[in-house]
Amino acid sequence: MGRTRRVAALATTGATGVALLAFAIGTGSAATQVDPASRAIQYLQGEQSGSDGSVPVGASTDAVSEEYAIGAAAAGYDPNALRHGSGPSIMAYLAAHAAAACTSAGACGELLQAVAAAGLDPASFGGVDLLTTLGGFYATATGVFGDGEAFTQSLAIQGLVAARQTVPAAAVHHLVGAQDSDGGWDYLLIKDDPNGATNFDTSDTNSTAMVLMALDAAGVHTRDGSALAWLHTQQDSDGGFPYQAGAGTDPDSTALVLQALIAAGQNPDAPAWAPGGHAPLAELIAGQDADGGFTFPGNPAPDPFTTAQVPPALERAGYPLTCGAAPCFLPGSTLNGTLPTPTPTPAPTSTVTPRPSATTPVPGAGDIAGPSPTPAGSVLGITATPTPVPSSTPATTPATSTPAASAAPAPATTPLATSGFPVAGIYLIAALGAAIVVAGVAVGVRRRHGA
Repeated sequence: MGRTRRVAALATTGATGVALLAFAIGTGSAATQVDPASRAIQYLQGEQSGSDGSVPVGASTDAVSEEYAIGAAAAGYDPNALRHGSGPSIMAYLAAHAAAACTSAGACGELLQAVAAAGLDPASFGGVDLLTTLGGFYATATGVFGDGEAFTQSLAIQGLVAARQTVPAAAVHHLVGAQDSDGGWDYLLIKDDPNGATNFDTSDTNSTAMVLMALDAAGVHTRDGSALAWLHTQQDSDGGFPYQAGAGTDPDSTALVLQALIAAGQNPDAPAWAPGGHAPLAELIAGQDADGGFTFPGNPAPDPFTTAQVPPALERAGYPLTCGAAPCFLPGSTLNGTLPTPTPTPAPTSTVTPRPSATTPVPGAGDIAGPSPTPAGSVLGITATPTPVPSSTPATTPATSTPAASAAPAPATTPLATSGFPVAGIYLIAALGAAIVVAGVAVGVRRRHGA
């Protein structure tokens, strides 16, 4: 989750650069946004209900609505002000459904992150003390939150960090001890599950990325090296990431791994993460639809479930968003009104500094091993299904949520608003166009974000 302004250098061909230029200028409405994250948020706002403020996606409505709020904050927009027409805001919806949305550890952890990203009080949100409720799902004897699965445990820890609460040492130990021998994590958090070959409980990119972000957020970096090494083995030649090797690149897995790389202090645009010159961020942007949405492979068109998981990665933000004392956005900033002015925060170095919170790093956590409990359950309203390839259909996909820092701070280009294209933006686009047409090489894309 972030709020500073960064520069992401995307190595592209001249043809790709021209395409990016055309997209940046826009082809229709003056409301077209200049950066990919804003366009994705604009797509989601179009899907937002004018009656209750949610982004309706069946059983996953709460989760997708929370991700929409987090992504909006990461892009510098005020979740408290985002609404469809004159309807309620997304945060008004979440407040009205706080009790129902916080009925599991994972769901409560993600709601905590959305509330923190919106600058609201998690101890009193919609009449619910989310911190106390989340604590009720924690077993002190085992260090397990709820069912203890990868997304459940990770979201709970991320939620605590977002709310500046101390993370129980045993909860972090549980994650560390469940790391598979190959360096990744699986969705059931069973170390080297002996039944993995038949129940698909082998390391996957989604679980690995979520756990890595949770550990890094809690100040534990002893597993970064082995996890990153395993993620390298999963990257496709196009620069993107699949759920598991061989499944094919998909936007949600690519976005989630991008966030984990940022959280671990990696530069995802560096040659090490750009096979054949194809960086994951460029691959993600190239897959964006003309309407700003993202399509899961095999689906006919973009959908909110898939799209909601992408904006934080486009903003180079990991889970949880860390805004510091200032909000992640200028209060009242919307896609069609006040322009976002994110608060600068420090860029990461190769060694990540623990995020500012009350969290205490866990000494010796990297030396702890041991299996974790294996109860099955549902994460964020989406049933965790043992399938090697996630689907954007809520009933069949291990939930991917995803947003922390980028490589180097720089001024950001103001997103395009309904009032017109900023003069500075015109000069920037003109300069980019000239550079692209003449050189056809790296394009500097200015974007907001911080960790």
